[in-house]
Amino acid sequence: MDNNIIQAYFWNEIIRLGFSPISDREKKAWLHLYGKNLKEFWEVEGYPTINESDSMIIFHSNINLEYKFNHISNIENYEIKLYYLTNSLELMWTHDVDSHGFFSFPEKSLLHKYNKLNTAKRNISSQHIEKVLDGLIIHPAIHQHIHSPIDEHEIRIGGGIYNPFVYLLYNTPQNSDQ
Repeated sequence: MDNNIIQAYFWNEIIRLGFSPISDREKKAWLHLYGKNLKEFWEVEGYPTINESDSMIIFHSNINLEYKFNHISNIENYEIKLYYLTNSLELMWTHDVDSHGFFSFPEKSLLHKYNKLNTAKRNISSQHIEKVLDGLIIHPAIHQHIHSPIDEHEIRIGGGIYNPFVYLLYNTPQNSDQ
């Protein structure tokens, strides 16, 4: 089996198992765990503010960044905003997903249609796992950098990301040594 096909199935399984909560309860639990892990991952003193709804404010005091998002229960129509805090709150970036009536490449349905998941599982190697984890989580392949008003290379802004839970993963300051 082709390495890219094996890796595509593995990539899709990571998204399905780790970043696709279905019920409102699962989504709230995912956001809660995400918020708890940010404290260690970003090495900040406090936890993000999480509402009982599907809203969250994440503040990174070391670089004066704040993420705000709400209503990600509808992954076909959500918005995440990135602010830079100086003397006032300055909006730097809005990630907006509005897929109603727009075509998105159906990679999940194509993988499902050809039903080669079991074959891919039998052929997966540690090299496949390493490549997928590197491109999806450790050093996301798709990202952009902001150079103004702050020039912090470790801040990566993901683009073209449909799933809000994957977007949140991609848009956390990460080690720039990668």
